[in-house]
Amino acid sequence: MAAPGYFPLLVEGSWGPDPPKSLITKLQLYFQSQKRSGGGECEVRQEPGSPARFLVLFHPLDVRQNVLERENHELALPGKGTFKLTVKLPPAPNEVHDASKEKIPAKESKAKEHAREPGKVSIEMTGLHEACITSLPITY
Repeated sequence: MAAPGYFPLLVEGSWGPDPPKSLITKLQLYFQSQKRSGGGECEVRQEPGSPARFLVLFHPLDVRQNVLERENHELALPGKGTFKLTVKLPPAPNEVHDASKEKIPAKESKAKEHAREPGKVSIEMTGLHEACITSLPITY
């Protein structure tokens, strides 16, 4: 998590899933340069769980805004080439996608449709469920 008083940006680049070892240092130098990136005082950290994504923590807020306003960011690494950088605001903690809170639309089965009609009962059976149900005695 970002330290209080620091304003994070998420940085991704065209270096692929295995970034060069010197990348953190090069990103730090690039984003500290007001001339090259629009940046200033900052700290670069690798995003937990993602070796190809980095968080750049800026102080103060206007420095981060200057970096965001620049249209193109490129980082040249000797012997590795030039990498195009994508900078964006990280998702807010309350905006992180949580599938457990998402409502999944229920698709009514044909059994429910037929059950609504008086005198008709329908059961859909497949695979293991069919084997279990057919072995049970039916009593009315």
